[in-house]
Amino acid sequence: MTLALVAARREELAAVLRIGAWRPWRRKSESAWRQRRAPEGALAYQRRDHEVSAILTGAGRAQTERAMSWLLETEKPDSILSLGFAGACSPNLDVGDLVLATKLHHLEGSPFDWDPASLNPAKTDSEPPGAIRELVADSDLLEKARTAVEMNGIDFMPAPTLTVDSLVRTAGLSAWLGDTYGVSAVDRESYWVAAAAADAGVPCLNVRSIAYGVNETLPELATRLPDTPSGGRFGPVFRHSVVHPREVWRYTRALRTARNAVATLTGVLTSEGTLSGIT
Repeated sequence: MTLALVAARREELAAVLRIGAWRPWRRKSESAWRQRRAPEGALAYQRRDHEVSAILTGAGRAQTERAMSWLLETEKPDSILSLGFAGACSPNLDVGDLVLATKLHHLEGSPFDWDPASLNPAKTDSEPPGAIRELVADSDLLEKARTAVEMNGIDFMPAPTLTVDSLVRTAGLSAWLGDTYGVSAVDRESYWVAAAAADAGVPCLNVRSIAYGVNETLPELATRLPDTPSGGRFGPVFRHSVVHPREVWRYTRALRTARNAVATLTGVLTSEGTLSGIT
C-alpha cells in the first residue's frame, strides 16, 4: 500500500523533505527523497522505498485541483495525508497545535460575500445552486491517527475546518469565522484536497498545524508572498524584515514551530505505518 503526502508549499514539508532529492552517486538513506516530474506549478517527490510520495501543489484552489488530478492518475495512492499550515479560529488552539479535520467546509468569495447560511444551506429536495457539500473525514484514518498521536503525546484537536479563497490574516475575522461557523481552523487548500480524494474514492485525512493564533494578526507581508510551492519568498521577506525585524522574526518563528509539528506527526504516522500499511 502507498501513502501520498500533500501540502501547498515547501515550508510546510521542509522538515520532512530535509535531505532533499538524492542523486545516484550519493548514498541513499531510508529517509531520502528523489524529485519527480510534476504538473506545471507543482513539485513531486518519492521516497526511496516507493511506499510514500509527496506533492507540493502550490496555494489556492486551481493549483491544488490540478496537482491532485495528476497525483491520483499517476501515483494512484491507497491513502492521502493532507498537511499544512492554518490559522486558529478557536482560543483553545496555540501555535504548533494540530487539528485533525473531522469535517471540511468551503466558503466562496471574499469576506464581504460570507453569510452563515452559505456554509450549511437549508436542506431541500434539490440542492441550492452553487451550494458546496460538506466533506466528512475518513473515519478509519481519523481513528488510527487519533490513536497514534495520543500514544505519542502530540497535542491535537479533532474539529471541523474551513477552506476559503483568500488568506484570513486578521484576528477579528478569524474569531468571527470560529464563532459563526463552528470551525477551529481556516486555510486555503484542505477542502480541495479532500474533495478530489473523495471523488476518486481514496481515503484522506486532513491535518493542519496552527501557524497563528485566533488573537493574532498576520503581518501584511503574508499577503504579498507568491502562491508557488517553492521560491520567490526571500526577497519580500528580506525587504519587510529591514523595516519590521521583530514582526518578521515572530512570523518565521511561528512557521518554524508549525513546520516541526507537521514533521513530528508525519514521522509518527509513516514510521508506524498508520495510514499506509508500511511496516
